[in-house]
Amino acid sequence: MSMAQRVDVKAGRAIVARLNAEQDALIEAMVTDGWPEAMAREGLAMHMRSWEVEGAAEALRRELEAVGPGQHLMWPQRVSHIWPALPGAGVGPVLLGAMMGVPQGVKVSRRGQAFGKTVCELAGWEVLEGERWREAPVVVVSGSDETLREVRARVPGARVVGYGHRVSFAVMIDGPTIELRREAQKIAEDVVMWRQAGCFSVRAVIFVGQEERCRAFGERLAEVIAQVEVRLGADTPDEGAVSARAQALTLAQMTGAVFVRGVGYVRLAAEPFETGESSPQAVSLHRVDEVDDIARAVGVREGQVQGVALAGAWQERSGVVERVASLGATRVAPAGQMQQVPLRWWHDGQANLLSWVRVVECSEL
Repeated sequence: MSMAQRVDVKAGRAIVARLNAEQDALIEAMVTDGWPEAMAREGLAMHMRSWEVEGAAEALRRELEAVGPGQHLMWPQRVSHIWPALPGAGVGPVLLGAMMGVPQGVKVSRRGQAFGKTVCELAGWEVLEGERWREAPVVVVSGSDETLREVRARVPGARVVGYGHRVSFAVMIDGPTIELRREAQKIAEDVVMWRQAGCFSVRAVIFVGQEERCRAFGERLAEVIAQVEVRLGADTPDEGAVSARAQALTLAQMTGAVFVRGVGYVRLAAEPFETGESSPQAVSLHRVDEVDDIARAVGVREGQVQGVALAGAWQERSGVVERVASLGATRVAPAGQMQQVPLRWWHDGQANLLSWVRVVECSEL
């Protein structure tokens, strides 16, 4: 039997079916962890659409078929996963591993205990308490760069597959038939969902068009961000973010025009986008004249661009997708769909499971 034939679609379907049947329990767990109920419901619905097993299985088959004749894949006897606080962010790799029959365990986040333990109970995955995660020869980490460094230092003999700090932004291309508010609405969805805590959360917008239209777009974006905040229950900042928001907003207003209608705000920026605003659900807005100028408005460090959401007249301009992908993005999607990531997506641009295995050359045996 080939390695491609080993992909167990039925196992993946069964896990997703159990999660789907217990959505109320998962939502309750998210709320326990501190997420607004409306956001939990909408976010879980996005996850359920994303966990599409058949497409992921086909992607896994293609990935495994890349291994050449005479080469043998040595799968790890066990894999430990370290999950972030963002609910659902670490589920994909474990689900794919389950489809390959790899023994796995999960170290859930201290800030996502309820959701993490509920998912593992429903899926049949072991929750790793204490330091048991260190016993596996492969450790998969979804978290900050700081978390990655700490894990690597604590398991020097293990293979650490790390998904660290990444940021996403939107590109809004203006045109004569573009309705600014409608496009702002799409981008706002990607800004507010998960309180801008995910690597696919939009943190800046590169506006291609005239200065007057850019300013009008900033005003519309601030308005709809506030409306989406109300709908998702994010119209009150977390207790720990109140002072940080006040300080960030004050500093932003000292540097130039700022549009604010709710918790989040939109800041007109003269400098390139680097890391984003230090305030929840806030974005910087960077104007350029032409599509060819987009790269000049992005100053994110190499390897740290995750996704680009496209809005406006991007389909009418040739080469837009290729140009933004060249900045390092691992996912380019229409605005409003950025955080509905398919299970087949190569996590941070890395092959989903080949990074777990050891390839042994057997052609001369």
